[in-house]
Amino acid sequence: MKIRIGKFGFVNNYLPYYWLGQNGTEVIEASPRNLATMFENGEIDFAPVPSFYYLKNKQKLRSYEFCIASKHSVLSVVVVSREKMLDNQCIAVTNQTTTSINLLKIILRERGLQNEVVPVNESTASELLKRCPHALVIGDEAIKARMMYQVLMDLGEEWRDLTGYPMVFGISTSLKERDMSEINRTVMESITWGEENIDAIAKEAACKYELPKDFLEVYFKTLTYRLGPKERRGLELFEEKCHAYGLL
Repeated sequence: MKIRIGKFGFVNNYLPYYWLGQNGTEVIEASPRNLATMFENGEIDFAPVPSFYYLKNKQKLRSYEFCIASKHSVLSVVVVSREKMLDNQCIAVTNQTTTSINLLKIILRERGLQNEVVPVNESTASELLKRCPHALVIGDEAIKARMMYQVLMDLGEEWRDLTGYPMVFGISTSLKERDMSEINRTVMESITWGEENIDAIAKEAACKYELPKDFLEVYFKTLTYRLGPKERRGLELFEEKCHAYGLL
């Protein structure tokens, strides 16, 4: 039986899966939210899913070492605006997110801010900013937006300042009855190769995604793809705060 492997359709998953792709492994791409839906519908067997989705469904899921986490700043989950400071006006949020919208709600509450969070069926900053003065964008759109607008908040950096731990945005999973440890090991081998060849990967990613190579080299180094003790603790704290604020 062919195992169906999924990945986030963002540049943040380019490095982890690059070596696999070069070796002919077929991988299904989707946004984090859509990937969770595909996983729920049994359309994929192993994939990173949004951390919030994992926490909500972990009774039926098995987790693995491969994750997508920020060490400090994440660079691709940001609140942007045409303005120079975050005031109390609303924040439009892309429809592609489940984890980041709840992370934003936590950060706002922890900081005593009263901004209304408005989910919008759009993904680009320009469209979101038509609805509110501020916008939360993720993934490649966030990278592009930070080059066009004021970055008012980097959610990875905010989380690190708040807790002292990394923020885990995605975690690899399978259904509990399916052991995908061998697939996870293969992905981790691909990650190791990618980390050893960042320059080459950034060059190819720059062409594919039309983003600056120098930025991508920095970006790949801001992320960690291994769920170590610090990342596990960061995930636990995210779960605790989601419960504390009635999000889970």
